[in-house]
Amino acid sequence: MAGTFSPSAGDEIDHDAEDPRARFCFVLASSTEPCNADKAGEAVTEILGPEFLAEVHDDGVVGVTCGSETIGFLALMPAPVPGGEAEDNADGNFLWPNGREESAAHRAHVLVIVAGASAPGSPVESALMLSKLTLVALRLYDGSGVYWGSAGVCNSRAFFEASCEGMSEGQLPVPVWLRFQFVRDDDGTKGLYTRGMPQFGLMDIEVERFDGDPEDVFGIVCGMAHYLLQSGPVIADGNTVGGSPEEQIIVRHLPSRVDPGRTVYKILFGG
Repeated sequence: MAGTFSPSAGDEIDHDAEDPRARFCFVLASSTEPCNADKAGEAVTEILGPEFLAEVHDDGVVGVTCGSETIGFLALMPAPVPGGEAEDNADGNFLWPNGREESAAHRAHVLVIVAGASAPGSPVESALMLSKLTLVALRLYDGSGVYWGSAGVCNSRAFFEASCEGMSEGQLPVPVWLRFQFVRDDDGTKGLYTRGMPQFGLMDIEVERFDGDPEDVFGIVCGMAHYLLQSGPVIADGNTVGGSPEEQIIVRHLPSRVDPGRTVYKILFGG
């Protein structure tokens, strides 16, 4: 499969091997000014709910609490994400066509953290809370994009906010939690792979070759990822997926084409 697969910042995050869940991400910010307490309180209450409060510390860090429990933090860093990582992880993202150029314009970044000791129990719950805190940061710091390191992907603010609208455990914002990467062989063969499923304790998904509309394939892979995130690793090697008998697609557990050392869910169209 053409197209190189190179490690990025997301690969270097020091997650516990048994708990790789997403606990932090970066918001690309246009403003380098710290937010005031009133503005932070309004955003936290509106996005998370009336039981959540914001506390702006002397160093400018915003703590988010619920009762006596600290849920997370927002920490403004008055400089771009180091090393061009945001731009590199926006590059080639078909969901943000001009991502490299637009992400390069950010002047600061916000570290968004789900508090470790009080993080929700499951990886999906942790990612949902992190997404809500990210929505707060986007509003408070005039964010332009979100760099989700656990998947090595950077998306625009508009796409992140639209994907998170109405999110819940039944409606997950999968497109901003994973990287969906289209690739093409020299002979024209088209493929698609994901990055980021391991943050949920699951294997990534690959389509080694397909014909037809890429949007249809994206929809199938995104739907399968959503199902796995809700149900766990329930698709065994050789199982079929699909909405009807005519649409059944075989899924195998096979070595990844882009990283042969890993096993992935490989979707095989046509058996």
